[in-house]
Amino acid sequence: MLIIIQKNLIIVGELHQDLLYEDSFFELLSDKIVHQLYNFIQYNPDDLGKSLLNNIIKKAIANIPKKNIAECSMKRGGNGNNTAEYCASLGIPTKLISVIGKNSDWMIDELKALGVNTDLIFKNELLTPVSTILKSSFTTKIFIAQNLKERMNFEGIRITPDIFSNAKLLYISPIAEKFKNFLKISKKYEIITGVNIEAQKVKDPEHLESLIENKTDLLFLNRDDMNLILKQNLSLDEIDNYLKKFAYIRVYTAGREGSYLFTNNVKLTHPTIQLSNIKDRTGAGDCYAAGFLTKLFELVNDKSSFLEFFHNNSLEEIKKSLLDCMELGTYCALYKISTQLVPKKQDIEEFIKKISFEKQ
Repeated sequence: MLIIIQKNLIIVGELHQDLLYEDSFFELLSDKIVHQLYNFIQYNPDDLGKSLLNNIIKKAIANIPKKNIAECSMKRGGNGNNTAEYCASLGIPTKLISVIGKNSDWMIDELKALGVNTDLIFKNELLTPVSTILKSSFTTKIFIAQNLKERMNFEGIRITPDIFSNAKLLYISPIAEKFKNFLKISKKYEIITGVNIEAQKVKDPEHLESLIENKTDLLFLNRDDMNLILKQNLSLDEIDNYLKKFAYIRVYTAGREGSYLFTNNVKLTHPTIQLSNIKDRTGAGDCYAAGFLTKLFELVNDKSSFLEFFHNNSLEEIKKSLLDCMELGTYCALYKISTQLVPKKQDIEEFIKKISFEKQ
């Protein structure tokens, strides 16, 4: 009997707890600041200065009640968690590699129930990081427990090279000191590699070069994040001219502008679609990457077929396939920010039909 071994998408990334507060705090804060400024300007129109404005705003903030009532819930978070859940929900066999602290088994149980392979989620005896999220009607702000996150590393954990023996694609989100060793280990296997770059994990260009020592196949990042890392205000072409040494395919998300993809021979743009019912843009980047990776996963069987695809197909065929990846990434992100639901394969197919019908 022929046994077909199913290849995995392996996600390496953070898995932590999110403490979500949903309330009107920022609306209240905005009203207080406007009220304070309006009253002052009304009676002292010629006295405004930077120092005085600072004091007025501080006074408005101080007048916010010390205790504010909000709806609160605890949920899973982290780039690794998000991308793994999204890819699994889109039908891709997905394995998550991460480290969590104590009293967090509930997160593993939830991921298992969602179809994510959790065999390589390791545990230590430290506190699991908690990110605090404040969500209101017009903005969401996240306070990250960076000191605790850095302690969720693989020190003392034996990672054997055979973890990639049944992998088709490795995606690290985000690339960070504690994850960079997985890129080195992956070089022993013929697997497609991809990384996500985030400004909060990369100090400067020199640090980035130490994180990605060998060229990867795929690179994802938000365009604005790269300018933060470079500490410049460069055009996308200038950014890509620098980043082309790190990956063969570079994918840039740019919010309302859509997304861009560069290779040494191809430059593509995929527009987004302006929806009127955006609920929250948080998680759009992870969802875009999940959609892109899902389509790529379906297009190629392994690293060899990935390379053959670029060598043996015409430029137009390559462009079409890459645009298909960008398209699914775009629709997955739009679905997430407009519904706040995890993008399942059937739901995305129906969502695409609905959007296509509305565009006619």
